[in-house]
Amino acid sequence: MKLRIHHFFDIIRDFGIGKKFDPHPYQHSYHKIASLINDDPNIEIEIIVGSDAVCEGCLHLTEGFCDDTISHRLDFTAKEVFNNHLDARIIDVCKIDVSKNYSPELLVKLADRYIQNIRFIYEGNDAEHTEQRKQNVILGLKYYSAKHAIL
Repeated sequence: MKLRIHHFFDIIRDFGIGKKFDPHPYQHSYHKIASLINDDPNIEIEIIVGSDAVCEGCLHLTEGFCDDTISHRLDFTAKEVFNNHLDARIIDVCKIDVSKNYSPELLVKLADRYIQNIRFIYEGNDAEHTEQRKQNVILGLKYYSAKHAIL
């Protein structure tokens, strides 16, 4: 499965808040991918920068690119550009080799790098929101690790 690394951590964050994964009005596959990750800590994931398995079916996916916009930042308006920026930062700080496949279990084991660098990764976002994201990702990591006996 091809997956943006920020989507992986979004899913982990949502596990942390106990989110119910229902179909979204945009019709993307986030809920389906979250279920696959929740059920199988060994599923093979190819980390990419670009449209991924979550984007499948999305109303904003046009010719392989996201045409959605964001409004929470002044330096980015195109969601695709912002997401590429996030993914590049996460890949760098987590030292992810995009030529290799990863399992959720292995990504969970690399997550301490994500947590330690979260302020850098989301630099420019609201600091309080970033701190809340950090706490929710930590909760999600605990949930996922306990569920799948990841040490």
